[in-house]
Amino acid sequence: MRLSTILRHAAIVGTAGLTLSIVGAGGASASASADKTLSGSCSSDPKGFSGSARYYYNSAGGDVFTKFTYTIGGRAGSKTDVAIDVYSDKNNAVDKWHGGWGTDSAKVGTKSKTVHIIGPAKDKVYVKFWVRWDLPGLDPTCSFQTKRI
Repeated sequence: MRLSTILRHAAIVGTAGLTLSIVGAGGASASASADKTLSGSCSSDPKGFSGSARYYYNSAGGDVFTKFTYTIGGRAGSKTDVAIDVYSDKNNAVDKWHGGWGTDSAKVGTKSKTVHIIGPAKDKVYVKFWVRWDLPGLDPTCSFQTKRI
C-alpha cells in the first residue's frame, strides 16, 4: 500500500469521531453526528441479498444518507435489478419518498454507491432495499426495510 494512501486513510479514521459545527449567516449553529449505519437482509432461496445505508444526522436538515452498499448472492443474470430508496414513515398515509438509487445490471458480489439524500429531521426515516434476480424462468425477488430512525 502506498504511503499517501495510508496517510489519507489515517486522516479519515482520525477525524471520523469529530463533531462538525456549522455557523450560518443568522448566527444559528447546526451540528453533524458521526456516521451511523442501517442494515438488513433477505433471501429468496437459495440466493441472499443484504444491504446497508450509511448516514449522519445534521440538526439543520435531518438524516443525510451518503452511501448505499449491497451484496447479491447466488447467480445473477445480466439484467438483475436493485433499487434502494429512502422514505419517511407517514403512519396511516402513503410514505414519502426522498430519493434513491437503482440499476438494472447488478452483478453477484458487493457494490457501493455514493449518494446524497436527506430525510427530514421531523420524520421517522427508513431505507427500502429490493432485488430481482435475472434468471431463466421466474425471476425471484426479495426486499427488506431498515428500522425507522
